[in-house]
Amino acid sequence: MGGETFEIESALDEIKRFLPGLIEACEDVSELFYESVTEQTWQMFGQLVQAMDDLYRASKTVHNELVQIGDYATIFPVFANFISEFSEQFETLNRHVDEEEFVQAGDHIQYELASLFLHLKSLLGDEQPVKERRFAANLAFLKQHFAHVYEAIRGLELDRSRYQVTYARNGLPNLCVATADNKMISFYSHYDPHHEAERWAESIAETINGKSNVLVFGFGLGYHMLQLARKYPEHQLVIFEPDEQLLLAAMEAVDFQELFSQINIKLFIAGWNKTLRDSAFYYFARREKGKTAITAIPVYDRLDIRKKLDFFEDAKTAIMLFEVSTRTRNVFGFQWLQNKLFNIAHIVNTPSIRGLQDKLEGITAVIVGAGPSLEADIETLRKLKDHALIIAAGTSIQSLKHFGITPHLIVSVDGSEANYDAFSHLDVNDVPFLYNPLIQNKIIENKNKLFHFLIDGDLTSRYTVGWTMEDPVFSSPPSVTGPAIQGAIYMGCKDIVFTGQDFSYPGTHIYAPGAKHVSQEQSDSMIETADMQVENVRGGMNRTNKMMRVTLSEIEKVLEMYPGIRFINTSQVGAKIKCTEWQQMESVLKRSENVIVPHNFMDESMAKYLQPYSESRKMEITNRLFQMPGKLAKMETTLKRIEQKLGGLRGLGRMKPNKCQNIMVEIEQMWEPIMKNELFTALIAVAIPIEVLEYDRNLPELAQEKNVIKKADLFCEVLGTFINAMKNCLPQLNEIVQEAVRRVELRMQMAAAEEL
Repeated sequence: MGGETFEIESALDEIKRFLPGLIEACEDVSELFYESVTEQTWQMFGQLVQAMDDLYRASKTVHNELVQIGDYATIFPVFANFISEFSEQFETLNRHVDEEEFVQAGDHIQYELASLFLHLKSLLGDEQPVKERRFAANLAFLKQHFAHVYEAIRGLELDRSRYQVTYARNGLPNLCVATADNKMISFYSHYDPHHEAERWAESIAETINGKSNVLVFGFGLGYHMLQLARKYPEHQLVIFEPDEQLLLAAMEAVDFQELFSQINIKLFIAGWNKTLRDSAFYYFARREKGKTAITAIPVYDRLDIRKKLDFFEDAKTAIMLFEVSTRTRNVFGFQWLQNKLFNIAHIVNTPSIRGLQDKLEGITAVIVGAGPSLEADIETLRKLKDHALIIAAGTSIQSLKHFGITPHLIVSVDGSEANYDAFSHLDVNDVPFLYNPLIQNKIIENKNKLFHFLIDGDLTSRYTVGWTMEDPVFSSPPSVTGPAIQGAIYMGCKDIVFTGQDFSYPGTHIYAPGAKHVSQEQSDSMIETADMQVENVRGGMNRTNKMMRVTLSEIEKVLEMYPGIRFINTSQVGAKIKCTEWQQMESVLKRSENVIVPHNFMDESMAKYLQPYSESRKMEITNRLFQMPGKLAKMETTLKRIEQKLGGLRGLGRMKPNKCQNIMVEIEQMWEPIMKNELFTALIAVAIPIEVLEYDRNLPELAQEKNVIKKADLFCEVLGTFINAMKNCLPQLNEIVQEAVRRVELRMQMAAAEEL
């Protein structure tokens, strides 16, 4: 054993390869001591002693090397204990032999020494080539089945000084991880990880029962997932492993193909990428039926409890976001769609924000919210208007006008009637106005200084406007503050100041003075039903609710996108906002006094830099709108044909299964072009979002069903119900499209008349 050049891994592998032969020799030699001792007995015993001495010396060498290098903290005690115990056992063996207690010597070899060597073999685990082959197989498995996980770990190398695979007494792999303070933590029981995981799965029954899905923080080596799947085989699992290094270690120790074949897993996420994590949460909330339990493997509390708490918070927020956005889309679906189509007449005749990119560098932007804290900053804000760009976010324009302040710019997105009510009594027609196609269409009818931006989740405008790589597209948090922030940054502002952005209910009012679009009764009701809390800028707690909490979280995500931008929060009573620093408004004013921003600054910038769309692009936009009625009529015809075929499908499934199968194939061929039709995504999915959601959730069951009778029933229930909903929405949809066409044509006629 050994060689001139000492390498710890190769030395360990040599010992691993050596041990099976030594264990077998122990069994052979021990049997000879139960018989009459012969020359052959002594010859084989001498060879065994030499082999044991070789192992002892090799172990001492490894032990001494481990002392020098300081790594392999989990292996060091293995050899230290082995050397100590072997010395005692070998001494006992010598005593039995010296006293000619040959039966006892045989017992000792077979039941003590062989067991000791077997235990060492178990603790050392697989040879490195075996681990490498397993790792490669697991990497290929992830690439095929979990591409996001594969991308997260591809190219990473395992940090063996902090993440070490060890083995329990029963031979199962274990993990040992060094914490930030260099404390080594074992993941599982040193004796039986499966039993530990089984007891855990039983202990969380109250959390799991009544739920259909389980969101699990932590993967480790998968023992807890396996026991969870065995106890709750019908539950779908979403597994989140926050540490890529842990996953790399698991890939050397566990066969993923075998493990995952026993788990009903829906999503597997790895790494501490918040964007990916939030997207995965939202996707899961959208696709899955039933309620979801959230749990964690206990050892992760000891590794980094902050990450676990953040995970729980993010998961709950993502689910709240989905619930809030789903309710909102269901209530406003047709209204929003109508706005987007009616506003095409404005889109083709107003420029986008594109021309202002980076044109306002050196200017501080103050984004004004409508929260009650605005009143305390208002006099300083009045002075600051000469030194910074004042942006009214949505309905905060009411409070600004109430206090006699006209901002440099208004940004508005909201497509509701309440937003129209907020603007209907205001004279702001000559104030620069940045809007999104979603905005309530009546608000912008008489505005003279319009320009627009697009939102990334707006599939209607993606189709109607026809996005290009050069078009500015902002993310879409549930507050106009988000686009206002992104607009200011897009125009080049590096210092962004928030005033009146309370994102909570700090007192007895929800808006600053001047807000008229919400009655006092509505305001009181919102405050009374605010049953959640959030930390405020002074370290206390403010009342909040699901909607406000989701809004704050989504705004914080926007801020995280811009690490090079300075965000300042001046609210004296509002919620604490991540990624911001708190300052008094007076400090902002003092720092900005040397900069002069004229009252007509935005007017001049718009006139200088903004350009309308080219005539060819205007034509493309209007043509897409003008072609909608014909395309919708064609879609309706196909839906009726599919509906006719569905009519007799249940009977065919029971009487003529082969014909039923053929009809289902025909239906699928007719249905596929509808699902791929751009109008489905741009119009129908917006008009009936709940029905689309229900169809998406039921589709996997339909696709996976093999029984012809059951599949025919599902075709009628899932597809038939959805087609009926689509047909029912088409008359109203057609009316909206026809009116949008009329508005564009009217604008074209007016433009032509002006040219005469």
